[in-house]
Amino acid sequence: MSMLVVSVIASAITAKIVATYYFKKVDGYVKEMCEMTEKNNNLIKAILHKFHGSS
Repeated sequence: MSMLVVSVIASAITAKIVATYYFKKVDGYVKEMCEMTEKNNNLIKAILHKFHGSS
């Protein structure tokens, strides 16, 4: 019975470590995508202002 308890605790700890690692990776990816989107939006905004000013 004690072996079962130790196994469950070890499994929970391992799952927490793995989840934390992958959540950090996903957060980094999402942050990078948000920065790229903002950069592209600013570029498109500048292009539209340029076209609007020349017409």
